[in-house]
Amino acid sequence: MSIEKNIPCLMIFLGAIIMLVSILKSKDLLKAMPYVPKRHRQELGRRLELHRLMMVFFLFGYIVVLLVFAFEISLVSRLFVSVIFLVGAVFVLLGTYIQSRLLAEMQTTLTGLLPICAKCKKIRTKEGDAKDSKSWKSIEAYISEKSGVHFSHGLCPECFKNEMMAISKKKARQCA
Repeated sequence: MSIEKNIPCLMIFLGAIIMLVSILKSKDLLKAMPYVPKRHRQELGRRLELHRLMMVFFLFGYIVVLLVFAFEISLVSRLFVSVIFLVGAVFVLLGTYIQSRLLAEMQTTLTGLLPICAKCKKIRTKEGDAKDSKSWKSIEAYISEKSGVHFSHGLCPECFKNEMMAISKKKARQCA
C-alpha cells in the first residue's frame, strides 16, 4: 500500500473510532431527559434514538468507505461518499435541533433570583412591574408555567401535628 492510500484509510479508520465513541457517549444525553417536561420527552426521545441510529449508519458507512478505498473500487466509493455527505448534512441538522431543544427545555427550569413576597410567597414575573398586582403569581402557578410540574397539596408531619393541635384546642374551647 502506498502512502496516498494509507493516509486516507487511516483518517477514515480514525473517523470510525470517533463515531464509535460518539455512539457510546450519546447515552449521556439521556441524563438530561428528566429536565425536559413530560409532554416533550417522547418526541425528544424519538429524535435522540434517530440520532443514534444515524450515528450507527455513519459507522457502517465509514467501514464500507474504508474497505472501498483500500480495494480501490471507484464507482462505489463515489456513491457512498455522496450518500455519507448527504446524510451527514441531515445528521448535523438533527443533532443541532436536538441540542437546541434540550438547551431550551433546560433553560426553562428554574434558575437565578426570583422576586418573592415575604408574606404570601407570590412570585413576580420577570417582565412584571413590582407595583402591578397582575405581575404576581402564586408559587405553584409560576413553577407549573415554567417547568410543567403540577402540584398536589398535603401537610408535612410538623404542620400536620400543629394543625391537629390547633383543631384540638378549638374543639376544647367550643366544649367549654
